[in-house]
Amino acid sequence: MNRRDAVIVLLAALLPLPACAQGTPEITFDLDSCEHCRMTISDRRYAAAATTAGGRVVRFDSIECLAAWVAKATEAPTALWVTDAMAPGALVALASVRFHRGAPGSSPMGMGFVAVGAARGTTPWDGPVLRWSDVTTAVATEGLGGGGHGGH
Repeated sequence: MNRRDAVIVLLAALLPLPACAQGTPEITFDLDSCEHCRMTISDRRYAAAATTAGGRVVRFDSIECLAAWVAKATEAPTALWVTDAMAPGALVALASVRFHRGAPGSSPMGMGFVAVGAARGTTPWDGPVLRWSDVTTAVATEGLGGGGHGGH
């Protein structure tokens, strides 16, 4: 088992636990920067965050950046959060969403990943439902050089 697979297994084990004692992280849009690509977090439909074992909150401008950070994280994440695109700006626990992949270029990093509440009915992003492991595999395989933010 490689390091990335071990992190995915660890996260899967941790997801059912309570999100964190600190509560849901907050993002200050148009001010906070993405930990992975360093761009300003502005699109409220795609923001994400992680909390670490040390209590640090790490913020991201896209689901793709979160996935790339998790693969390389030196601090173990204890909770992962994404935005439900149907409720822009509100972070929710990763376990409470489903993922879809829209048209390339439709998300800040250009890979088109979007999260919507698992219990939601039809949304503008419907298509094949993806798991978090599908997202992390695509980011690892394809990289983030395909679009958005000037190809970061």
